[in-house]
Amino acid sequence: MNISFRQIEAFRLVFQTGSMTTAAKLMLVSQPAVSRLIKDLEATTGLSLFKRTGTGITATYDAVLLYSEVERSFLGL
Repeated sequence: MNISFRQIEAFRLVFQTGSMTTAAKLMLVSQPAVSRLIKDLEATTGLSLFKRTGTGITATYDAVLLYSEVERSFLGL
């Protein structure tokens, strides 16, 4: 499994903001770039992290679990 820091950064910001667009602005990249990072992270981990709806996204249970691990890692840094 090859997960990049950029994928984790995108995941963390999308989870915190609830928006791919806002996460993209914070990362200074395009929204499609963030969507690709999340899609690649989901493919690598085999997890479905966000439910996409017509009006936005919602974090899944797997995303909540992953986020707690990511935050623990960030605090350790």
